[in-house]
Amino acid sequence: MRKIGLIGGMGPESTVVYYKGITSAFHASYDHTGYPEITIESCNLKETLSYSDRDRWDILADVLAKKCNLLKQSGCDFGAIAANTPHKVFDEIQGQTDLPLLSIIEASCDYAKSQDFRKLCLLGTGFTMKSDFFQKIFHAQNIQLCVPAKDEIEFIHEKIFSELEFGIINPQTREKFLSITKRVMSENNCDGAIMGCTELPLIIKAEDIPAAYLDTTAIHINAIVERCK
Repeated sequence: MRKIGLIGGMGPESTVVYYKGITSAFHASYDHTGYPEITIESCNLKETLSYSDRDRWDILADVLAKKCNLLKQSGCDFGAIAANTPHKVFDEIQGQTDLPLLSIIEASCDYAKSQDFRKLCLLGTGFTMKSDFFQKIFHAQNIQLCVPAKDEIEFIHEKIFSELEFGIINPQTREKFLSITKRVMSENNCDGAIMGCTELPLIIKAEDIPAAYLDTTAIHINAIVERCK
């Protein structure tokens, strides 16, 4: 099996999901293969978020590329960033490391294309919903992405970083998230909704969405497992 390198800590809650998801996928084949080797380079969320807040994506790219190089030095065969937002500078990171990286955005787009989706609601951090790094990859496959209104984006962003990143699941926040999601999907006749933040599946479940549910975390984990074999 190939050795997996994970860039985690953005945030810690989803990094735990990645580790458990990857190892759980090998339960059925454990007697023959065992578990894969995994090295995690965990980032300081407060530090990395400060770069995003100050629009210093160049510094964030440099920091994450150095983490990737450490994973390469530890013997990892490929790597993955356990968060959506840093993929804004995915190409810049990949350009500074020899460690092959598996993109959560490309994996999610491949899945959406395989299901023949044409229009999806995108939820995530404010950075993700306001930027075009999701849009470019999906639009190249003729898949349109719709995002909430400006005030709704700000609400979702604030709650991700004040609650979800700390494992706090507030019922009122959950109801507001669902209300926003269903409105965007209904008004735009979407095929489904993308959980474009690895913490969102903690508060919005598949059974909450009356259409397709794209959990980027689960999709990414499946792609990592396949690459590992």
